[in-house]
Amino acid sequence: MEIFLAHIPHIALIVALALLFVRMEIGERRLRAVAVAGGDVEAAEARALGVRGAVRTLLLLVLLAAVAVLVVQALRGVNPSGFIVFDYLVAGGILAVWFAWSTPQAMAPGVRQRLGGFGRGMVRFAVLIVAVGGVVIAGMALAHGVLLPAL
Repeated sequence: MEIFLAHIPHIALIVALALLFVRMEIGERRLRAVAVAGGDVEAAEARALGVRGAVRTLLLLVLLAAVAVLVVQALRGVNPSGFIVFDYLVAGGILAVWFAWSTPQAMAPGVRQRLGGFGRGMVRFAVLIVAVGGVVIAGMALAHGVLLPAL
């Protein structure tokens, strides 16, 4: 049972990769059909799943699967596998950096312009500190001292 729980994020990643490949392939075929029919290709491209969206979806899936396994093992009173904690930390860290970097793009254009380059950097830094801090503190609480010190 422990081996199965330790590999749930990896199994979920394999299944998600297959489903994303199918979804992207269907989107590509729709785009070709729209182009052949003479339709609005730009509108069809806006709805299609891009590489960034696919990577973000996969990272979120690995993070959520790792959190689910950590929670299940914490409720059972079992120390989690080091691989699960590693998956959690890597996916959580990458997503924290990604969200911090993309935060200024989510702001209104006027606010973004008033902040300037230094202000956008400070916003990114603040979001990065909060997100990484949340990932590490939650990891400490769920990991029970496997890779991180226990809370």
